[in-house]
Amino acid sequence: MKGRDIIFLFIIILISCKDDDDAFVMEDPPIPIVPIDTTPKGPKDSLTPYQLEFPVHFTRIPAPIIPRNNPLTVEGIALGKKLFYEKKLSKNNQISCGDCHKPEFAFNDKDNALSQGVNGTLGVRNAMPLFNLAWVSVSTKKFNWHGSANTLEKQAIEPVINAKEMQENWSNVVKKLQQDLEYPAMFHEVFGNDTIDSTMVLKAIAQFERTLISANSRVDKYVLEVIEGIDVPGNDFLSAQELRGYNLYIDEGKGDCFHCHGTFNNPLWTDNKMVNNGLDFSPDSGFASVTKNPNDLGKFKVPSLRNLVFTGPYMHDGRFSTLREVIDFYADNVKLSSPNVDPSMAKSRNLNNQEREDIIAFLKALTDSSFVNDPKFRP
Repeated sequence: MKGRDIIFLFIIILISCKDDDDAFVMEDPPIPIVPIDTTPKGPKDSLTPYQLEFPVHFTRIPAPIIPRNNPLTVEGIALGKKLFYEKKLSKNNQISCGDCHKPEFAFNDKDNALSQGVNGTLGVRNAMPLFNLAWVSVSTKKFNWHGSANTLEKQAIEPVINAKEMQENWSNVVKKLQQDLEYPAMFHEVFGNDTIDSTMVLKAIAQFERTLISANSRVDKYVLEVIEGIDVPGNDFLSAQELRGYNLYIDEGKGDCFHCHGTFNNPLWTDNKMVNNGLDFSPDSGFASVTKNPNDLGKFKVPSLRNLVFTGPYMHDGRFSTLREVIDFYADNVKLSSPNVDPSMAKSRNLNNQEREDIIAFLKALTDSSFVNDPKFRP
């Protein structure tokens, strides 16, 4: 065979073999490629659901709404409680939420008109007491004195970064918690992820705060027994003076307190609305600092009347030291020329000395000592 024929035959063989290349079997099979599992991790299956507990007269108001993306669990509440008292949330690691919201004072900073932040810096607001917060989302959806947050999950954002409070940033908070020996495992248990972020921190704190229910004052017992017809152990009926105080409280020609704070039918003892109550001729911006609406100038959140014996001094700036000062203000010193003052402030409150003391006696009957002494809320 000639050389040219040999070359041609070799080319033909190469072409005929090419079709079989894909069928070639290697002596050692390739390492299989395993797809990466991108399914989001969820919390552990054994999380224990938690149901809020409150007496029957709380069913007179709409039930609290728990966010679908933040259901209450025993484990989540425990994590939230730990974070509530965690000093790593502050710049100098020396201040926690619980330093200004003390459980023994209905989660208020008793006797301090303005709370101290990092390095003793004074804030501009009196620390609000914390209880029955689960119902705020049902009504006005306004948290903090000036309504700066519209969910409980967002409420704690501002105190952490505020230059007069904890003075930290959330990036640093997350780093400190991530480096802690306990927190990554706790977050994984609750949220299914041990990579901590601020959203998870805020959700956990909100879970704990929703459990802060105050519902066991002598007024509550009176409502349960006299109005609901439920036998309540003990002899905790309201006194004659306290009942006189309540009647003055709801009398539109006397105390006229119920328009903002409700009656026996409202166990929250607040409507949670934003109101200018006529404290100043030239008021603090209040809610207007959030809405940028001049019609909201001087408006602040109506606080609950529960547990007042633990939560003085009073008003958003702590200007009144005693309940008598508060009653005297509403009776004698409302600044009706204050912009946007609520119309209910213009009513005459013709109260003599005894009537003022009677109203105070009723307000003190809203004290819930079992709430402030409950060990499950303590660090």
